[in-house]
Amino acid sequence: MADICIAYLSEDEPHVERLVTLLRQHWEVWWAGDIDHGDWEEQVRSEIAKSGAFVPVLSKYTKGERKVIIKDEMGIAKTHERPILPFLIGPAEIPIGFGNLNHTEAHGWSGDEAHSGYQRLKEKISTVLSREKSSSKGVQRLRELKVRDKTLRLPAFVFSLSSHETQVNPNEGTNLLHLLEPGASLVSAYDAWKYYDKDRKFHSNIKKMLQSESVLFLDSGNYEAYRKGDRYSRKKNPEGWRPKHFRNVATRLSPDLSFSFDSIDPKGELDQIVDKTTKSYRADDRALRERDFPLCPIIHLPNKYDGSLSECASYIVSAVADNLDPLMLAIPERELGDGLIERVKTVRDIRKSLNTLGKYYPLHLLGTGNPFSIIALAAAGADSFDGLEWCRTVADYESGCLFHFQHFDFFSQTRIHQIQDHRIRYLIEHEDTPYAAKTLMYNIDFFNDWTRTMQNMIQSGQVEALLKQVPNIGSKIYMELNK
Repeated sequence: MADICIAYLSEDEPHVERLVTLLRQHWEVWWAGDIDHGDWEEQVRSEIAKSGAFVPVLSKYTKGERKVIIKDEMGIAKTHERPILPFLIGPAEIPIGFGNLNHTEAHGWSGDEAHSGYQRLKEKISTVLSREKSSSKGVQRLRELKVRDKTLRLPAFVFSLSSHETQVNPNEGTNLLHLLEPGASLVSAYDAWKYYDKDRKFHSNIKKMLQSESVLFLDSGNYEAYRKGDRYSRKKNPEGWRPKHFRNVATRLSPDLSFSFDSIDPKGELDQIVDKTTKSYRADDRALRERDFPLCPIIHLPNKYDGSLSECASYIVSAVADNLDPLMLAIPERELGDGLIERVKTVRDIRKSLNTLGKYYPLHLLGTGNPFSIIALAAAGADSFDGLEWCRTVADYESGCLFHFQHFDFFSQTRIHQIQDHRIRYLIEHEDTPYAAKTLMYNIDFFNDWTRTMQNMIQSGQVEALLKQVPNIGSKIYMELNK
């Protein structure tokens, strides 16, 4: 296996031969000049797939129909998730779909080893190959995430609060969650802005949550703003929810971790979406430069794209991670495919792509609150989940299935012995505790216990046994993950 595979057009062969000579002083290099006989196309495909880094040399000849040859080879490298480092020795036309790559310009390079362009390429290759070497040893899954002075055990469930169609409003929810202190909670920036900006009780609860060991997440608020038809529009809703409101809320609440203001339903080629996501994040980053909490990007996928959903998601997520180096990345579960099995495959491939970066980037799934989805997607490589099922439905402690919120009576007696938190058991048994409070506390105990079980089984290598809890398709999911 060569460290570097070089692609080029025949017109540039004299310059490429010099490039190969220079690079071979440091690494093993393969180029078409090494082909003595046999199927040329098959050898090129094989060497690209096996290489540690792929360097396409582009020049003034890389245009029109001649550009198609290089584009095909770059496509092979992309398919095999090989790092692509374009080396421009002339004013080339970069193939569509690859414009966002970190290329090296060395216009007019004639083979001088001291040329600044060649030296930059050499540095980039060294960095990439070092990262690839680290990745080949296996990126270790994180067991915990350090956030400020707190520790969040992974995989984690984040108790999300929302003003949209739940059984507890955010004010009551923050009061309940600060008392019971689960591992992590989430509030919507929109809700804080729209309903609780001047509510002393709400801000008092937030302060207590921040002083506890529980990690407080702040969401962008776009979910609630969208559901309530209150997103900014210059003509129709000039006072609606927009980035400046989000930034004011984030500054005022100063959460332990905040997601950035996201742009829903992005348009354009994959590289354009990566660029838009990156620019949007950096705008928040600059505006919140005085903050003392980490800011993490939310990624959305396009409705239209070439190739498979899995390839699209993997490329965008890993490219954003590579550009921003965030503490965590988030993506809505609903955008990962139709059905749990397809979503598992997509998360699996996103994780594989992220791990080629040589560093473990935790992946957060927005809107994942079903117990079976949580363990299946965690087994596939996701690390944290926030969902509203805990305050919309009631879970059966025995089976993990969800029922209508008004069905707590089914379990209030038969499952009470399974409640782990003695405070919750006491309050549920107390006749003066309101029905909704009993149900919510029961759910908190269930999700805490479910999450602990998931963490222990994943961290001890019992993924197959964990997935057996997913009805009917658990074994199929396990087989998919081990292909």
